[in-house]
Amino acid sequence: MTTDTSYDKNIVTVSSESSVPNKYQQDGEEAKEIAKYLPYFPFKGIPRFYDIGGFLAEPEVFQRIVDIFVDRYAEIGIDSVAGLDARGFILGPPIALALKKPFIMMRKQGKMPNTIDSESYNTEYGKRSGLTVQRDKINAGDRVLIIDDLVATGGTLSSAISLVHALGGKVVECACVVELKMFVDPSEESGLPSRTRLFKEQKMDHVPVWGLISEDILDVEAELPEGYVDDGEEH
Repeated sequence: MTTDTSYDKNIVTVSSESSVPNKYQQDGEEAKEIAKYLPYFPFKGIPRFYDIGGFLAEPEVFQRIVDIFVDRYAEIGIDSVAGLDARGFILGPPIALALKKPFIMMRKQGKMPNTIDSESYNTEYGKRSGLTVQRDKINAGDRVLIIDDLVATGGTLSSAISLVHALGGKVVECACVVELKMFVDPSEESGLPSRTRLFKEQKMDHVPVWGLISEDILDVEAELPEGYVDDGEEH
């Protein structure tokens, strides 16, 4: 795979997905370039599992993603960056370092001392036990940016938001590389879980969610080797 570095750094657009002022629009020109490095695989029983390993293997593309997120949050004022177990641990630290802010791990239960737990939650894969965060990492009034690789049903994000709120913090925004819009507000007839409904039920619909890329432009099908087997742990 070769790296395409033909990014136009003079693009100025306004995102309609969030109130945060920024020049990078969901599915804009920058996003379209980055989407070339997000192939999908049949994995975990899901026909389109988007693999961030594609852009992680391309340092210039990975760096561009970090730069976009840093640019987005540099001026609005945050106190810390919280990354979700596990891919948020890849994306969050370089963003936090560039912003010179603390990085906070939100992990699965039983992995860290001195924690509080969220309630269990549902994802597109099924029900999950809650996330945890260390009690001394968020103070009352702290403005926290939550980072993950992808948002679908919003279950994992809702768990993280509840932890920030439990410690008296405020979530400035939940930011992901990929947002699957099909789960934002689907019709009841579709049978899909609704992120909008979930956030309203949990009284967190005031928390903005932003994704750089949506499924509308993720059309790179991975080249599967002969004998490929879906060996994902969860189906």
